[in-house]
Amino acid sequence: MAGTLPPPAGKVLLTVTGAITATNVGGAARLDQAQLLAWGPGQLRTTTPWTDGAATFEGVFGDRLLDELGVVGTSLRCTALNDYSVDIPVQELRDFPVLFALRQDGEALKPRGRGPIWVVYPWSQHPDLDDRVHRQRAIWQLTAIAVA
Repeated sequence: MAGTLPPPAGKVLLTVTGAITATNVGGAARLDQAQLLAWGPGQLRTTTPWTDGAATFEGVFGDRLLDELGVVGTSLRCTALNDYSVDIPVQELRDFPVLFALRQDGEALKPRGRGPIWVVYPWSQHPDLDDRVHRQRAIWQLTAIAVA
């Protein structure tokens, strides 16, 4: 999808820059919760290495995020509130139902609890993704993505 996104009406949770064709503020896509959830909401029930038992996560699936932003790059440099960053290949978001989660078990994710956005892999459905690399890519407190 190419073009202009509506401006955020609420608090900006995610800023996406770089190789995207859909923007709304100064060549970037600044997105609030309502905008992100409007692209879903996707739902994923899975276990994680950091939670007890299975949880239900809600947010936007990675492939939908890529489509809505018109991503033309091959890699996402994801950065958290604490400046931790990790690269996620665009193709991985096409191959697996990776969720950019805003809620866990019906509750909004807050910065003290891995929010505002947590990249959650479908570990229950794809146990082969439960490895060091994908655990590192499961970034939480996500606030920025630079597409290259």
